[in-house]
Amino acid sequence: MTTPPMEHPAVKPIQLTPAQGWRGIASGGPPPLAVAIPVSTKEEEDRQTWQVLVRGGPNGYERAIVCREQDLSTAIGETRLGAWSEWATLPFGNRNGTVRFKLVTLTPDASTMTLYRSHIMPRDGWSEPDAIGGELIDRLGPFVEHVSQVFDVMGVVDYATCVEEGEYQGQWLAKAALYLTQEKGCDLFFCHWHFLDDVNHYHLAHLDPFWFRYDPQEAPQHWAKVRLAYQAIDRMMATLLQGVTEDDYVVTVSDHGCSPINRLVYMEPKTMLAKDWYTRLDWDKTKVWLHEGVFLDPFNIYINAKSEAEYQTIQRDLIRDLRTWVDEQTQQTVVALALAKRDAQLLGLWGDQLGDVVVVLEAGYQLAKAEGPRPLEDNTGNLSSGHARMLPTAEHTYGTQKAIFLISGPGVKQGYERPAEKLGDIRLIDVAPTLAHLLGIEPPAQTQGTVVRDLLEGYEMVRERPAKTPYYKPTAQYKAWIQRFFKDRDVLAEEVVPC
Repeated sequence: MTTPPMEHPAVKPIQLTPAQGWRGIASGGPPPLAVAIPVSTKEEEDRQTWQVLVRGGPNGYERAIVCREQDLSTAIGETRLGAWSEWATLPFGNRNGTVRFKLVTLTPDASTMTLYRSHIMPRDGWSEPDAIGGELIDRLGPFVEHVSQVFDVMGVVDYATCVEEGEYQGQWLAKAALYLTQEKGCDLFFCHWHFLDDVNHYHLAHLDPFWFRYDPQEAPQHWAKVRLAYQAIDRMMATLLQGVTEDDYVVTVSDHGCSPINRLVYMEPKTMLAKDWYTRLDWDKTKVWLHEGVFLDPFNIYINAKSEAEYQTIQRDLIRDLRTWVDEQTQQTVVALALAKRDAQLLGLWGDQLGDVVVVLEAGYQLAKAEGPRPLEDNTGNLSSGHARMLPTAEHTYGTQKAIFLISGPGVKQGYERPAEKLGDIRLIDVAPTLAHLLGIEPPAQTQGTVVRDLLEGYEMVRERPAKTPYYKPTAQYKAWIQRFFKDRDVLAEEVVPC
C-alpha cells in the first residue's frame, strides 16, 4: 500500500492483492499481484478505472504493468523500479490524452509500492492553430504541462522524479523553439517555464540564515536540490543555444524572485475562496474586504461605504492602523506601505482592479488565508519562500524578490551589467518596448515601460558627477536674503528655509 499515507486529491491509496480474473498472464515468478486504480482528468465525465499487474522474478517483485482492463493485451505501459514507461495515447471522452508512468518504489516482497502517473495532457485543443500542437507532439513527443515538485515535498515521489519531469519539459520547450523558428518560419518565440518557481518556493528558504527555521544541518540537501534544478535549466539553454545564430536575440527574464517567509499575516478569510463568497458576506456589517480573484503584487483592500464621508473615514482609519501595526513577537512593523488608491500610482499601480487601500508587507511577512482569532503566526508550512505581497526590493542572504534580465544579440553590449545604483533596476514593463525596439516595430499601445537603451551599443547612460556637489555662493546668499525678508515682515514665525 502507499506509504506514507496522506490525504490529497491526486494521491490514491492502494492495496495489492493476488491477481484474480486476469487474462494473458504467463507462468513463472512470484504470484502476480494486482490493484485497480481510479483515474480522472479535469473533466468529471472522463473518469476511468485502470488495472495494475505487479510481476517479479527470482529476486522478488520488480515491475508494474498498467492495463485498461484485466487483460495484458490492453497494456498501457510497463515500468520497472526507477524507470519511466513509454508514452501512451488513450481516449478520454471525445479527446485523446498522453500519459506515462514511473515505478518510484517497490520492495521485493511488494509490501510497499509507489506508482507515479504523469498528468494526462490532451493531444489537441491546447494550441493555436490547433494543428501545430499535434505536429509538435509528433516531432518532439507529448507535452508535459505540470511537473511533480509538490509531490516530492509531500513525500510521495523522490526529487529525482521531479527533476526528470522538469528536464523533459525544459528540453521539449527548447526543441520546440528551434523547430518553430528554424523550420516553421516563426520570427518570435517566447515561453514560460515554471519549474524553478516551485523549487524556490519549497527549498530556497532552507538555504538562507534569514529564515527563522534555518537549519545548517539540512541546508546541504536543499542546496543539492536547487543545483539539480539549475543544472536542468543550464541544459535547456544549452539545447536552445545550439541552434541560435549570430542574427538572433536571446532574452531570459524571470517573472519574480523569491525570499524566505517567517511570519504569516491572516487578513483574508477562507470565505473569499468560496464560489459564493459574495452572497455569504453580510454587507451591512462589512466595512472592508479582500478578494483573491484580483492578484496584484501588493494586496488590495476594498471599502464598502454608504457615503463619501464614510469612505474617507474608513480609508483614513484603516491606513493609520496598518501603518502602526506592530508584531508583538518580532517588535517590527508588519506593513511596509499602506497607501490610498489615489497615491498608489507612486508605485506604478492604477486601474479599475486597484483596491481602495494598497498594502505592501515588510520583508519576511506573507499574506495567508485562515479563519481564527490570531492575525499573525509563524510559518510552519512546506511553502518556505514566497513572492509578492512584500517589498519588491526585499533581499537577504540568497533570497530576493528581484528578477533577472539577460539579453544577447546584435547590437547588445557584451559583458555589460547595468549599474542599478546609478540607473535603477530594469522593470518588467520595460521588457516589451525593448523587444519591440530590437524587432523594429512599434510597441503595443498599452505599453507603459521604456526601452532599456543602456544595454545597447552606442548608448552610455551613466554620467559621472564631481566628487563633491558644486557650491554656488549667490544661491546661498539669495536664500539667506529671502529668509530675512519674510521674517522681518512676520511672515515666518521661526527660522526655516522657504525654498
